[in-house]
This record gives sequence, C-alpha cells and structure tokens, in this order.
Amino acid sequence: MPFTGMSTNKYFTPNLLGEDVSEVIRTLVPYEAPFLDWLGDADGYAINTKHEFIEDFMRPRTIITSTAILSAAAATPIGLAINGLAEALTIGTILENTSASPERYQVDSIVAGGNSIRVTRAYDGAAVGSLAVGGTLVVRAPSAPEGDEHQGMHTARLGNRRANTVGYFKIEIGATGTSQGVNVLGHDSYENARAKVLREVPAILEAEVLTGVLNGVNTLGTATATRTMQGIRAQLTAINSTVQDNSFSANPHTWIGDAMQNAFNAGAATTETWGIIAGSQYFRDISNLNDTKVQDSNKSELFKRVVREYTGPFGQCTVFLSRALVARECLIVPRERIRVLALQSRNFVYREMGLSGDNLKGMIVGDYTQETYHPAAMAHIRTNSPA
Repeated sequence: MPFTGMSTNKYFTPNLLGEDVSEVIRTLVPYEAPFLDWLGDADGYAINTKHEFIEDFMRPRTIITSTAILSAAAATPIGLAINGLAEALTIGTILENTSASPERYQVDSIVAGGNSIRVTRAYDGAAVGSLAVGGTLVVRAPSAPEGDEHQGMHTARLGNRRANTVGYFKIEIGATGTSQGVNVLGHDSYENARAKVLREVPAILEAEVLTGVLNGVNTLGTATATRTMQGIRAQLTAINSTVQDNSFSANPHTWIGDAMQNAFNAGAATTETWGIIAGSQYFRDISNLNDTKVQDSNKSELFKRVVREYTGPFGQCTVFLSRALVARECLIVPRERIRVLALQSRNFVYREMGLSGDNLKGMIVGDYTQETYHPAAMAHIRTNSPA
C-alpha cells in the first residue's frame, strides 16, 4: 500500500476544505520520501491533537529483578520484586536464573499489582545459584498440575498507555503581481512555486516522522505556540549506541549486528520487516560492505557500489539514505511497529487564500502524528561527533 497521507480506515473522512493533494503525494513519495512510501498509509487515524494509543506486549520472555538472591540461602520459598510483570505470569510458571550457577524456580504465588512474586527454589533438584540486583530471569514453561483450574489471569504483558502530539504543518506559497507578470519562459510564477512546494511536502513530513521533537513550552500548542509531534529518533533511548568516529566505517556489519541482537533480546523478531535509515556517511559505509563483491567484469565501464538491502543474523533490512539524519547516524526500525497517521479530516490539502494587496497567496496544511510501538526493541547508532 503506497503512502498518500490518507488512511485506509473506512471511517476516515478526507479533508474537504481545500484541494486534495493525496494523489500528488502518492506520485512523489517514492522519490522524495522513500521511508514513508515503505511504511505506507496507516489503518488508523487520530481524533485529537493529543493522540493516545495502547502499546501492548506479549508474555515477557525475560524479567529483570530488583531483588538479590544468595546461593547460600535455603531452598525455601522466597519473594522476588519484578516491577509489575507478575500479572503476565501464572502460578506454576518456571523461571530460570542463567547466572554462573543456573537455577530454576517455580512461581508459588503472585502479589496483586504484579510487582512481586514468591518462588520455590531448585525446581529441578539442582544446586541453588545466586543473582545480583538487576539480574535476568528467563521465563520458561507456564506449567501447572494436570486438570488445574483457570486462575483468572491473562498470560500477556499488560499494555502501556502512550501518547504523541499531532503536529500541525503549514507550508506557505506566494507570488507578487509583478512576478506573475514577468512570466519567465511562459511559466506562471505562482503555479511554479506551488509545484515546487508540493514536491517538498513528503520530505518535510518524513523528516518530522524521523526527527521531530515536542514543544517543551506547550506540547499541545496554542494560538501563539507551535504544535509538533515527537519523531522516532527521540524515542529510541534504550538501544542507543555511541560509536567512535571511525569505528562504524571500519565495520558497519558488527555495529548493526550488535544493535539488532540487543533489539532481539528486548523482544524484536527476526521475521519483522526491518529498515535501516542512514545519514549520508553511514549510508556510504554500509554500501562499502560490498567492496569485495564482483559487480561486473573488469571489461565493463559500469562501476557500482551501493547496498539497498542488508541481511544479518537478526533480520533482513531495507537501507534508506536520509537527508533528515546527520551524516554519521542511523536508525534501525521495523515497519510493523510504526504508523504515520493523519488527524481526522486533516490530511494534506492546498488552500488558495486569494489576493492580499498585490500578492496571490495560498498554503498547504495538514495534521499528522506517528505511533512507535515498543521502541526499546529498536536501535539508534551515532558517532561521538555525528555531523
């Protein structure tokens, strides 16, 4: 599904207060905003300038504890603080401490609210191990005695309620009467300006989807304060690698692999449709990965060295060159967990404002936001001095 700036949802109502430019955007977006074209139109839309959505999760595969466990402690039931994740478990679930001395536990009881559990140690009869605060427990089988009654639990991690602001976009067009009269080479100066601005619209939206920031003074905007949305980059704080200036250039595959492995450990799937959005220098570095591949015979006058598709141990990625990012920077994101949405009846339209004095004026307006699901399982790589 190509990107048009609309919504595929049947309840979405297009903006009728202006000239629809969605077909123009659809035509231009593969060339001017390939990342948006890759994402495609969303199946939802925003209904308020503060757009809220639920970020749900599957049953956790790992749990970080805030309780230390001593190997010298008796193999009797002990309590563990697990920061709200207990509600995604059931009594009988097997957990594994994979530290230097592995040990398996079985959940004995769950405290209301999900902040702590009680476990029986040494489930398999092996020796007890130790675990430091911040250690990892792997969630194994949801076991139970045969014929056990339903415990009234739902084995899925409870969702988080998140929000983003709907950004307001206004691109102005104008031409004086004199410039229209000059009519250089037979081109109407106003129509020429409008055509150029329409070409910029997809790139403007793509840049905000990638790098947008919220207005720290008034997030939702007022008559005197702008309203912008938060982009993807601002949300990728969990896997955010800082690289020495030349380290990424020396071996991009290692850095991308490390980042994607961290995303995999955080719950990302290798079967997701991944994209690497890279600044100009990082895009060159990634393209240099094929410097040992034979593109053609040495008799050919064609030289080619570019990588548009990258496949590593943790997934297959489409590689995008982006003007929005600085030269030494890249984002690694899955298409399935990012949506770009228009506000109801506020997709991009062109509005002619008419004459004002000896000027013809118009503008292109629209309201858009984006949803990023589970950003802790996406990645951002940049250098110490990313320019």
